[in-house]
Amino acid sequence: MYTVHTRTASPLFSKSSFSVLRRYSDFLWLYETLSDNNPGVVVPPIPEKSPFNRFDQSFVEQRRIALEKCINKIANHAVLGKDQDLKLFLESDTFSLDIKHRKAEIAHERGGLIASIGQTLTGPKFYETDEWFDRQKTYLDSLESQLRGLVKAIDAVAKQRAEMSLVIGEFAQTIGDLASSDVGKQLSQSLMAMADVERKAQDLQNIQANQDVGTILSTVDEYARMINSLAFASRVRTYHSWQNAEGEVRRVKQNHEKNRAQGRIPGDRMGQSLSLIAEAERRALDAKQEFEKASRLIKSEMGRFEQERIEDFKASLQEFLEGMISRQQELIRAWETYQQSLLTKVPGSRRDSTAVAA
Repeated sequence: MYTVHTRTASPLFSKSSFSVLRRYSDFLWLYETLSDNNPGVVVPPIPEKSPFNRFDQSFVEQRRIALEKCINKIANHAVLGKDQDLKLFLESDTFSLDIKHRKAEIAHERGGLIASIGQTLTGPKFYETDEWFDRQKTYLDSLESQLRGLVKAIDAVAKQRAEMSLVIGEFAQTIGDLASSDVGKQLSQSLMAMADVERKAQDLQNIQANQDVGTILSTVDEYARMINSLAFASRVRTYHSWQNAEGEVRRVKQNHEKNRAQGRIPGDRMGQSLSLIAEAERRALDAKQEFEKASRLIKSEMGRFEQERIEDFKASLQEFLEGMISRQQELIRAWETYQQSLLTKVPGSRRDSTAVAA
């Protein structure tokens, strides 16, 4: 269970601050629902489900960070932030019951359960007529491959840091054990201080390993997943809806012409038959406009995607480098302090080292 805290000045909400409990499956429902509600819009993806290490502390924290980034991006999106299903997710205290009612409403709006199932089926084969989309798909396939490779590399580095931390810890323990043996008070103190520095190095390696995951790996993994959630599929779905609507127009017109030729349409029902044609044509026009709108949205969303990707990568890289520099400086100070303590304990060492430097 995750506690989602919201603070907002939006008039869409009844309160300015509130909190709710949500499961991973609730985040998944939100992602899928927003994707269905907003064809053409790039919905930030939630982290993938994993059957392994689900309760490992680092995995739990990594998932929490990813979910937090996802929900913040959704809430700050110009279109998604106004979606009523996001409002439901963020503030409902009876969420499980509410989404059952919401699913029933959606099924009714789409013409019942059978009609909603039909919408998930593929329609006529889609042939791309806009070269822009072909170029973008080629570019995104290449980018995804590069990002997936980078995810593996960063994950390997983070694991190596964690393994290095264990080795440093073992070394510190060995030095500490040696300091406890009968080696003389002065040497024992020096060894104990060295063990403390090594333990400091161990802690910093652990922190850096977590930093690798929380900064660069988190951002790279997010964008590798986001490529798969880009709204090209929703555009194809709206295309199929348009083509099916066009097919319905042809069917209604053919029935009208057939019945009229056979004299099966009385004069008082001619207007009704023509209104059926007009209604089918209206739905086909709406479907065509929905397809065109999705196409325009995807192009604008791709521009936003690229801009956000550059900004997010820059911010995560800067945070990573600043953290690494800070920890390296901290370790250097620890070793310098240890060195100074050795020099003050050995008579004449400071003078001799100064003479050598001169």
